[in-house]
Amino acid sequence: MSTGLVEPRRVGARLCGSLGGWVLIALVFLVLQLGCATRAALGGHLGRLHDKALMHQGSMTASPAWVEESSDSGSVGSAGASPIPEEAPVGEWGPEGGTRHEEQIRARTQRVERARAARLVLAAQQEGRELEAAREAEMDRAVARMVGLYSEVDEVGAVLTFTFWAEGGALTPVGFLEERGGGRAGRSVDPAGPARVLRRIFTEYVGRRTGEVVLRLRREEARWAVDYDATRQSARPAEARTFPVRTQGTPAATFLALHEASGRWASAVQVSAGGAAQVELEVQLEDGRLTGWRLREVRRTSEGLGGGSHPLAGEVAGHLVQVLLPFTEGLGARTVHVVLRAEHRLGDVWARGRVESARVARAVQTPGPSWYLSMHEATLLRWREGVVEGSAWLSQRGAEELALWMVGGIIARGLGFFATEGLEWVTRALGREPEVAAGWLRTALKRLSKEERAAFEQLWQKVMLEGEQALSRSERNALRGLFVRIEQAIQQPLDENLKKALRDAARAYYAELYPQFANLMEMQAKLLPIHHRRPLQYAHLFPSEDINAADNLAMLQKYVHEQINFLWGRFRKARPNPTADEVRRAAEIIDRQFEPWYHRATDPPGALKTTEQAREAALRELRGRFPGLE
Repeated sequence: MSTGLVEPRRVGARLCGSLGGWVLIALVFLVLQLGCATRAALGGHLGRLHDKALMHQGSMTASPAWVEESSDSGSVGSAGASPIPEEAPVGEWGPEGGTRHEEQIRARTQRVERARAARLVLAAQQEGRELEAAREAEMDRAVARMVGLYSEVDEVGAVLTFTFWAEGGALTPVGFLEERGGGRAGRSVDPAGPARVLRRIFTEYVGRRTGEVVLRLRREEARWAVDYDATRQSARPAEARTFPVRTQGTPAATFLALHEASGRWASAVQVSAGGAAQVELEVQLEDGRLTGWRLREVRRTSEGLGGGSHPLAGEVAGHLVQVLLPFTEGLGARTVHVVLRAEHRLGDVWARGRVESARVARAVQTPGPSWYLSMHEATLLRWREGVVEGSAWLSQRGAEELALWMVGGIIARGLGFFATEGLEWVTRALGREPEVAAGWLRTALKRLSKEERAAFEQLWQKVMLEGEQALSRSERNALRGLFVRIEQAIQQPLDENLKKALRDAARAYYAELYPQFANLMEMQAKLLPIHHRRPLQYAHLFPSEDINAADNLAMLQKYVHEQINFLWGRFRKARPNPTADEVRRAAEIIDRQFEPWYHRATDPPGALKTTEQAREAALRELRGRFPGLE
């Protein structure tokens, strides 16, 4: 909404016909005189900003669709001045305040953090990668694993069903089913034939579609008949990937872990002589790692003739590994439910067995922000495509993006890992909204030494990429010790170097929160400082809060900042060692008087008081609240 000037003579002309017209004209004249006096008092300050710099307006780069766009762009005009960037909308900060203001601040914070997550995701997908080569590798890996399973089947009438979620060229296995045939073995089949058919299906029919894809292979006398269904409607699984991975095969650590665990599972199952059994397993995975397993049930389906029991043959464990390996392609924590059929034939030493079905249990969505899995997948992508390259790439990311990723992982895992003795403020801060917690972690890490920050990032990356179990006892103690160190550091006053670093960070962050001011802030840096509503001097009194949080920052003019600093100077003399509550109350008093000037590059239009009057009003309130304040 814009406001125009009304010419006095036109107003007078409309009113002269009535008896009260002259009275109203006099009133209008008086209001204009008062307005001129007010403008005169403020004019010296306004003049400093009315230059060519005000013609420049901030811009935002394009973001992926899942990042909320800002609605702050625009400009307003004023008589005798060039257009300037639009300032805070009415009610953004001011008399309305309250819930409305909190919602807007939260929305801005989320927009900035999601944009940071989007930058990391885009960089991971594009930097130094050939997307088509990754799609080809994804298809090759899926086909090779299918070949490994159907090559072992020769029963005519047997059907193998593979279910994938396809998205962005990535193929995430979500289900496997093997149905027995009639028992008669067919003739030998060259596995390369079905492989060519599968590759054509993936290339020509699945392509770049998004959704569930079901492929069925039916064993016939001398060939495999291949069918597929890419039209089934189903909900997107939580473990689905969106980026194809360029690497071939499975990481050695994952293969060895599954091989060792499968051997233990097989040795725990016994089948009665001549009998049969159904075995149910629950396999816990996190990203591409095995984190646990449980032998849920061994149910006899045929008693047999008795005479003892027989263990499963070693080949059963190998088959189980082949079935489970594709499921390690998913994201996040999940459980794969496996059903295995086993039987013993009289005269054999070992029982035979095959996996009948494997599927990802549809569990509750992993807790955490909606963007976390995308961000986590992006970091895993670089890791999976080369451990050395992945580590180097992660180490080059900015602290802003890494902090967001780390906080997302903490929330997804729950705070139990950090419930160590001596932690209070850390767990409280990390228990907040992820975007808020990420900001807190950034400023908290700045309080550590360079060596401590590097150690923290390295250890937490290991947890996120390789799993908590990958930490040695000494590394686990070191990570917990660093969290205790953070707990201590956030309760210590800031030194001057850290204050400067936080001021610089606050200025950069504010430009992201309010992009319409970015260019202006750069060109008028000295005239437009960023004000901390609760000063940096008292950051240690609020250890679980981010001193650089969006709701604690406000851009204002230098002369306004000087008036506020004058008030905090008086407060410091009266309360050299204040409590957190005293600082909070003092900030509320100052805000109440000066909030019309917050988030503005010029004086607020239609101001009913000067900054000098606001200062005196705040001083009176402060004196009433804090006895002894001069």
